[in-house]
Amino acid sequence: MSSFLSASAIEEISKESSGSGRYLNPAKITDEVRVRFFGSGITGFEAWTVDNKPVRWETKPEELPANIRQQEGFQTIKRFIAGLVYDYSSNDFKILQITQKTLMDQLFKFISDEDYGDPTGYDIKISKTGEGKKTEYSLVAAPPKAIKSDIQQRFDELKCDLNRLFDGEDPFAEASV
Repeated sequence: MSSFLSASAIEEISKESSGSGRYLNPAKITDEVRVRFFGSGITGFEAWTVDNKPVRWETKPEELPANIRQQEGFQTIKRFIAGLVYDYSSNDFKILQITQKTLMDQLFKFISDEDYGDPTGYDIKISKTGEGKKTEYSLVAAPPKAIKSDIQQRFDELKCDLNRLFDGEDPFAEASV
């Protein structure tokens, strides 16, 4: 018996229509999202251009390019951490980039806790409430447990280079030789 659409076609279309693509932005969370970190993360600094494109540096630049957007009341350049995560709601790997200080502080608290440590050993739940200046973020760790073998296998086969973010390139794209 054939089905209307193949499972792979449904998965591909779902990824395309999710809106967020391969990135998970805490500012766009509407309820709660559960993720698991994989591999090694990166840190750096980020600003946005006037044509709404991110520019990232490994170290804070002394001077900003002329095309960087300036907004009254907002920091022009922000510190960020980024990592590859498995997003349980989309059943896919995404890049989670965190610029929110409250989320960073909460994550660092779990990393420094001897019962949790490295965030690749447990799931985290990120939620957001409020809007605008009343936005509040929360990051809670689930008890440490092993990842399911099928998810680990998918990670082992995945090609992702987070350092490509610093060049404005797609971390999931095949690197040219």
